[in-house]
Amino acid sequence: MIGMQETSSGRQALAWSLLMAAVALGAGAALGLAPPALVLLGLAVLAPLPFILNDYRVGVVLLALVLPVLPMLPSVRGLNPANYLVLASWLGFAAQRWRLGPPGPAQPSRPVVPLPAPLWLCFALPAAVGMVVAWPHIGEGVRNYPAVVDAVREFHPPTYLVDRFVKPLLYFFSFAFLLANAVRDSRHPERFIAVLAMSAVAPALAVFWTVAQYPGSLAELARDREFMAPRGMHANEFGLLLALLCGPLLFLAGGAGGGRWRVLALCTLALVVPALLLTFSRGGLLAALIAFVGFLWHERRLKTLLLSAALAGLALLASPEELQERFATGLRAGALADTQRVDRDELTAGRVNGWMLLAPEVLDSPWIGRGLGSTQWSSAVAAGRYKANHPHNIYLEVLMDLGLLGLAAMVLLHAQYLRRLRRLAGDETLSPALRSFFRGARWSLWGGLAMAATTAFYMPNPAQAPWWFCLGLLFAYWGQAAMPARAAAR
Repeated sequence: MIGMQETSSGRQALAWSLLMAAVALGAGAALGLAPPALVLLGLAVLAPLPFILNDYRVGVVLLALVLPVLPMLPSVRGLNPANYLVLASWLGFAAQRWRLGPPGPAQPSRPVVPLPAPLWLCFALPAAVGMVVAWPHIGEGVRNYPAVVDAVREFHPPTYLVDRFVKPLLYFFSFAFLLANAVRDSRHPERFIAVLAMSAVAPALAVFWTVAQYPGSLAELARDREFMAPRGMHANEFGLLLALLCGPLLFLAGGAGGGRWRVLALCTLALVVPALLLTFSRGGLLAALIAFVGFLWHERRLKTLLLSAALAGLALLASPEELQERFATGLRAGALADTQRVDRDELTAGRVNGWMLLAPEVLDSPWIGRGLGSTQWSSAVAAGRYKANHPHNIYLEVLMDLGLLGLAAMVLLHAQYLRRLRRLAGDETLSPALRSFFRGARWSLWGGLAMAATTAFYMPNPAQAPWWFCLGLLFAYWGQAAMPARAAAR
């Protein structure tokens, strides 16, 4: 009987795989892809699908590896890897629930883990309102950004809706939901932490490769803040991505989860930390240092403090002079006063001047804001006094885009995250590795909130992929985190 069920599942998976490959090939042909590209596309789509449709957790693992490096992967519009992995994972999840059938004596109930209500009410709903408010203004971007290649397509309202709202929520909400359910469907949920460690390898190697291929000196690279642009993200975005990994890895390296977790975490940190430093991202370094301080605060052991101080001293002595100069930029007397002048603002690289130009926009619609991406139709941009498409400050971005109500929703949501992460970090019903993970995720969130004062984009994006991985594990135990310890144990 079991063999018949497995054969049936395999046939269904193969049928779905062939259907998906046919859809991909048809779409590729419609877009005019050459025959060799069509063959490669069909093979890339077909290869993992039987495994995903047989067990959607395979798709979850692949999504965890793909989302952080999505901008680096070749794709045709509408045929990028995330679209297929999300769709295939949803089909695999639905197929598994269908195969399980109704609960009975031989098959206990396996409830679906939903995304928590605060995520919908405090994130998705304000973003949806922001999209509605933005709709009449989107076309203004064509006039305000004449140098943008293909600006007419980028600021076409339906395209803007898909790129700025639909795709971010579809990819990262789906990933968090599927990961939460995969964790609850697994006998050893802590093994998913190894997937987070694996997801750090490709971004770190991308930084090393880019630095190695850079034609100029290390000093020139430190001044060139666009040197990671060929990899699809800004150097600060790579800094954020790598910094968010540091919290969970540091606490796992402390040894609470056991020797194998310590080895895995230390090996991954040996890749992540040098790559983070080579991004020359001061905000990323600050976020990582906050996680490191949290780790030292939690440990509070003389041995750990002395070893950490020794390693930090050795790293400082061994680091190139260009790194030291970059991270010390603006740390001098009078640096705060000089933030008022763009030509002398080394501390914030002109950000304070930009904030002063954009802050008055909040008064135009203080309660609900002026819509997602409102920087692009602000008065400062329209007059040519500000060039970027975001304010380099997530808190100002939320105030401009979603207003005071949106900022209040953001604060409430992140307070919920911090509270429940703290509860899970001390939940004795969880394995030591999971408790260490949640403790590190909490300090990574603190670091990310600090870096948010100088970085961009509140909406989900590949630079935030490690954080959404943490959220997936948090959502798996969201209800448990709300219960007192005794009730959770029962």
